[in-house]
Amino acid sequence: MSDITNPHDAFFKFMFGDVEVAQDFLQNYLPTEIAKVVDLKHLTKENNSYIDEQFKESFTDMLYKTKINGEDGYIYFLFEHKSYQDPLVILQLLKYIVRIWEEKYDRKANRLPIVIPMVIYHGESKWNVQTKLMKLIKGIDELPEEMKKYIPTYEYEVYDLSPSAQMGIAGMALTKAVLEVMRVVVISDNEKFREWLREIFKEIRDFPEEKFERFIDASIRYILSVREDVSIEIIEKEGKEILSGRSEAIMSVAEKLRNEGRLEGEAKGRLEGRLEGRLEGKIEFVLKNLSKKFGEDLTDELKEKIQKADEKTIDYIGENLLDITLEQLKEALK
Repeated sequence: MSDITNPHDAFFKFMFGDVEVAQDFLQNYLPTEIAKVVDLKHLTKENNSYIDEQFKESFTDMLYKTKINGEDGYIYFLFEHKSYQDPLVILQLLKYIVRIWEEKYDRKANRLPIVIPMVIYHGESKWNVQTKLMKLIKGIDELPEEMKKYIPTYEYEVYDLSPSAQMGIAGMALTKAVLEVMRVVVISDNEKFREWLREIFKEIRDFPEEKFERFIDASIRYILSVREDVSIEIIEKEGKEILSGRSEAIMSVAEKLRNEGRLEGEAKGRLEGRLEGRLEGKIEFVLKNLSKKFGEDLTDELKEKIQKADEKTIDYIGENLLDITLEQLKEALK
């Protein structure tokens, strides 16, 4: 499955590209007062992406047009699927909204449409990044009120699907199953992952045939693309008892993947290459953010140690990027 460059992107676009799923998600997760003025009957998917090229391995986006309080408006989904949370995601998101405004500007009325920004996150650790731009401004609490008019007032909604956030999942069965897969695919503990997988199978076993097969196909492709510790045999084993006769759908997917050459010949070298590539991506992210944080204090010697660090050490640094001190960094790299 290593030929799929961004399985998170593929699964999100396939599932949230279904207008029925998007409508159901918004129905259940938009803040109550906002939901009252958003007409989901007019929800229409747009085709453009607004993400910078260098962030496309970390984010997926999707724009829906709808009616908001009787006027044309937009709902912008940003799905974050990198290993660590970026403290400046709020600036990236604002940049993408400006691009949408530039594209959708109503020249006749000389007006901009409203854009509701929604971040969907599914890392293993709980979301702890600021959602209000005003809160990032240095000394904001001490500034005179008159000066605050120069500062953009902006925030976004975040939906934290991480296992540690324990966010309740609501909606119709298909939406819930999609969100559960996005949640459990990042669980590092294999036994816990398999427990959650069994629960998902319980939720989908009564799906209509077409919906069942579509979900099974997309989910298995996604899981096998993301996790090196899960095989089609493991998925079949967990589904066999719960899905009863419908577990044949899993083997049908397996046969399709073999015909596509995605299960056969996944040699050790290719697997190791993928693992190495993942670690390199984590190291690059950590270096980039530590350089911003410590500047010249992040010496060439420290950078070299980071480059040579094992994945466990890199994960520790990445999870503590916001709070780690230079001394703690040096201690971790010993």
